[in-house]
Amino acid sequence: MGPLSAPPCTQRITWKGLLLTASLLNFWNLPTTAEVTIEAQPPKVSEGKDVLLLVHNLPQNLPGYFWYKGQLTDLYHYIISYIVDGKIIIYGPAYSGRETVYSNASLLIQNVTREDAGTYTLHIIKRSDETREEIRYFTVTLYSPPGIGRLPLLNPI
Repeated sequence: MGPLSAPPCTQRITWKGLLLTASLLNFWNLPTTAEVTIEAQPPKVSEGKDVLLLVHNLPQNLPGYFWYKGQLTDLYHYIISYIVDGKIIIYGPAYSGRETVYSNASLLIQNVTREDAGTYTLHIIKRSDETREEIRYFTVTLYSPPGIGRLPLLNPI
């Protein structure tokens, strides 16, 4: 048999090998929790259409979450909430009858009006050693195709 190869401690380490190792370590140590995000489906909504505020990366084992119209999380702006344990939906004073909340925290707004444009707040309650809260904001923007909503000019006789 021929001579054994040199032990690893005496082999030369190249910069390419070091960079590859660092890259693989970064790849393998990705964060375990992703940030909660909200996406409008469709991104631009016209009056009279529906919009879904689709929630991504919702943490597991939540007691519940709340939706508010605007950035204030007070009773006056409270639209709807979902209590996970009992699968209970609770309606607030800002509920118009056109909002539907889903178990994945997404909010559907049907038959959008001008009053629906603006910021929405998702208030997430997390379970842990102590109750923690997380708040996300999202803005609904109305889209008006050119020429829609404009009155024709009238010529006086």
